[in-house]
Amino acid sequence: MKKLLPIILLFTACTTNQNKLDKTAVPNDTLVRQSSEEKDISDPSNTLNGKIETLEMSYIVWGCACANWVTPDDFKNYEDDKLAEHCIFIEPANKDLELPMYFDPGRHFIKVTGQFYVRPDYPKGTTKGEEQLDKARVFRYTKIDVFKKDIEYSAKDDTTLNLSYNAVECTCAQWSDTKSSADTVREYYFLEPATDKLINADKLWQGNNLPLQIQVTGQIISYAGYPTGYNPTKGDPKAEKVFRYTRLKVIRNGPTKNGY
Repeated sequence: MKKLLPIILLFTACTTNQNKLDKTAVPNDTLVRQSSEEKDISDPSNTLNGKIETLEMSYIVWGCACANWVTPDDFKNYEDDKLAEHCIFIEPANKDLELPMYFDPGRHFIKVTGQFYVRPDYPKGTTKGEEQLDKARVFRYTKIDVFKKDIEYSAKDDTTLNLSYNAVECTCAQWSDTKSSADTVREYYFLEPATDKLINADKLWQGNNLPLQIQVTGQIISYAGYPTGYNPTKGDPKAEKVFRYTRLKVIRNGPTKNGY
């Protein structure tokens, strides 16, 4: 049976305490990559089976080049034996349907609508790598939705940060510790509200209301990632710490203090 990476356990679609934060970023080479610059090893004669389905799936970080996606039922039935044999590949119908930048195997799962190919294969565009890649079922999807996993964040692990908005001209993390000076190396944060009922911190910026300072309470949920829903149309923003907040207080909003 194939071994999982030692730090990252299996990620299921709905979990609570099983999902512990991994301070090590998921390495890029754990995802099956496609490229148009090398020979495509998928079978061009393979056809779709004609049965349209909607599947819920989670991504498993294996320590090998292999299919990584699994449905909740298959995870439940084969978690302890031959799970790798029941994992599948996914293939977007076009580039606009590729996994968004913010997708994190530990925090998200997907629902996709499409069809399986008739024979085990590789996703279109897959090229040969140094490690042997076994064929598996391939699901070609025409619709994808990303959802947050049901993770329980204990309040006893909460911390409070005082942050300032930097108004940097880029699609990048904008918040840093208020105490940071121009002479220090700043640590930048992306902010993610715990619920839709909370103010979206980024929307407090109106273009002319510096200094913008807030106090947020919550937890770091990624040490190198992006907040849920973050999918800029331009630029190549650096992955930064993602802070999930359950409380937000505006400290300074331009010339106005203690509110907005």
